[in-house]
Amino acid sequence: MKLKHLPHCLALSAGLLTTYQANAGDLLFWQDNSLSYLYGESFNEGQFDEEQKTQTTFTFEHASSWAWGDMFGFYDYVLADNTQSRGSFSNGTFRQHREENFYYLELSPRVSLSWLTGQDLSAGPLKDVYAAFTYEKGNGGPGTENYLYGIGTSWNAPGFAYLNANLYRVKVNNQVFFADQDSNGNTYQLTVNGAYPFAIGGQDFVVDGYIDWRAPSKDANTQTSVGSSIQVKWDAGKALFGKERQLYVGTEVNMWHNKYGVKPIDGSDDFHQTAVQALVKYHF
Repeated sequence: MKLKHLPHCLALSAGLLTTYQANAGDLLFWQDNSLSYLYGESFNEGQFDEEQKTQTTFTFEHASSWAWGDMFGFYDYVLADNTQSRGSFSNGTFRQHREENFYYLELSPRVSLSWLTGQDLSAGPLKDVYAAFTYEKGNGGPGTENYLYGIGTSWNAPGFAYLNANLYRVKVNNQVFFADQDSNGNTYQLTVNGAYPFAIGGQDFVVDGYIDWRAPSKDANTQTSVGSSIQVKWDAGKALFGKERQLYVGTEVNMWHNKYGVKPIDGSDDFHQTAVQALVKYHF
């Protein structure tokens, strides 16, 4: 799951983002790239009920729409004290060390089943059905590396620039919290993401973000978790420079219930988090 934004699984609407239209018949319909700066506090590190006072995140995001489906990916570089856990309790190799920075990335392609089969699978508010995939990798906390695959959908919803829902099977790779270091865990995840633009007094805003619900995994020794990042952004570029959907200023709220799904090893309460961050985002 995403550690911050994202991030998520976002930005799949040409109407909201800066787009680059391709010639008829080209595979690429549009693409958008962006850089974000975020600064916030109250990030729960995970173990031992510690919280980081502050965290600075630099994010690169890519979103694109293709004849065969769509693509979203991002890379976070995070400046913050972080307790990284490695090894296994079961074989005595567990160790922890502090790092002043870490990274996290996701890559999420979806293949349109309408395109793949040559049949229009839209029905009512359902726009399309996809074969959905995500790769998650990070070196912070427990050292995330997960593979997700399943079924994705996109929807027409009143007022929304886009609304997507993906149901994944998750392969959780080796990590310190496994009962056996050499084991792998499997579970399920539901991801919903969307964007809702609105205007107040001639100023344009957008609320976008994602919610991940992940089921517990006995093999991976994880419990049910819910993670989300919601951004509320003002179109500062349009208001200040007359260039719409390019420069945004706002805030992001990053929330977790049972962060990472891990079970505390020290008997403390489950890991919960509500972190508010200042945000500046530039699309190009």
